Amino acid sequence: MEILADDVRCTHGATVGKLEQEPLFYLKSRGIPQVEAERLVVEGFFDPIMQRIPFEGVRERFQQAILQKMG
Repeated sequence: MEILADDVRCTHGATVGKLEQEPLFYLKSRGIPQVEAERLVVEGFFDPIMQRIPFEGVRERFQQAILQKMG
């Protein structure tokens, strides 16, 4: 099989926005601090994607990068 540059088509998407307030409110109402609540919501968002990465080391590097971006 040979794939030439003209045969390949690729797209990607990105989303940037604020975290939904409802899950944050719920977690905070249960005594979880704001920063921890935000981390849990972000981890919950990325978890289905992370579970598809077959290599644990790669998964951990992505998780660390996400946490660093969060501050």
